[in-house]
Amino acid sequence: MENLEKLMGRRELAQYLNPEQFEFRESVHRALTQHATPDYLRRHDEQKQFPTELVELIGKQGWFAVTLPEEYGGVGGYMDMIGMLEVMGYHSSTLARYWNINVNMVGGALVQLAPPTIKEQLLPLLSEGKTFFSFALSENGSGSDAASLKTAAVRDGDDFVVNGTKMWITGAVQANHVLLACRTDKGEGKHEGISLLLVPNPTPGMEVRPIDLLGGHMVRSCEINFIDARVPATQLIGDLHSGWKQLMGVLGKERIALSAIVVGAAQSALDLALGYAKERKQFGRSIASFQTINHRLVELQTQIDCARLLAYRGASLLAAGQPCNVESAQAKFFAGDTYMKVALEGLQIMGANGYSMEYAMQRHFREAKVFQILGGTGEILRNIVARELLS
Repeated sequence: MENLEKLMGRRELAQYLNPEQFEFRESVHRALTQHATPDYLRRHDEQKQFPTELVELIGKQGWFAVTLPEEYGGVGGYMDMIGMLEVMGYHSSTLARYWNINVNMVGGALVQLAPPTIKEQLLPLLSEGKTFFSFALSENGSGSDAASLKTAAVRDGDDFVVNGTKMWITGAVQANHVLLACRTDKGEGKHEGISLLLVPNPTPGMEVRPIDLLGGHMVRSCEINFIDARVPATQLIGDLHSGWKQLMGVLGKERIALSAIVVGAAQSALDLALGYAKERKQFGRSIASFQTINHRLVELQTQIDCARLLAYRGASLLAAGQPCNVESAQAKFFAGDTYMKVALEGLQIMGANGYSMEYAMQRHFREAKVFQILGGTGEILRNIVARELLS
């Protein structure tokens, strides 16, 4: 992506980004080009090693502050965010997801719901990249039906006593706090009686165990077990028993962010395949000159461009304070499907080299699939759009 103006064009996005936002996006690209090198990313992925240097870079550059309120050290808005995440996703979707968990998911929930003392203590540290979070919602038995969670917290004096198991919790190893969705009351329906607790890490009775997954190895996903873990009642985030309803605004914002990350990652995979096709010679000429190959590349670039416009449309609605539940769902599932297709086609274009661990295409292939699952599966997101169409 040496030429951002060509590949992620000013013309197509001029209705969404102003000149300062374009410059910010390009500054993110320059910094990550220097530090998130292919060798660095391959080594940390293979060794399942946390990218400490890149996270420190994000902190020094002030990127953890993007979208946080100014009174806590924040800068910029959602359009700055989406431009940044697209470029960050181009270099590493795993790194971009880590930003999203910290700032959008947990940081966003704290901004909306936390008591002033917690905001004043933690949000300035987050904006400087000096404290980190993870978000514990998913469980093995809930999946897409996340509201059916069973992890329970019972009030005992000045504490909640937590018991249960959370799964697929990204970044929990490095997290200083875990935002935990747990059941504090049976309620009349499964969406009632859910509360949010900000659990310090470590906490006695809480065990964090990394899980081996297909991709995203730089930032490990984890199982978190709670056995009579005591959490001070002062760590309640939002209203008691009303956590699910209050989470909805945060989850909608996540889909917009993920769609931008995935667009960047898909563009990266396509650029890799395109560069290879131009250089690879067969029968005396580059394979990019064969119509079978260049038509594939054209189709993939067109789908990426469409996914990009859907993502920016959703972000513009979010930035304007407009409802975007349907638009965010469309952007997320279309981008996820596009990335998966680009990774599959890119691997096929590169042949045995695409299957080799030496090239980044195999990492795209491994990481693409998760974006059809996390943040709402494609099937669940299509249900959201269908309800609107049929209403």
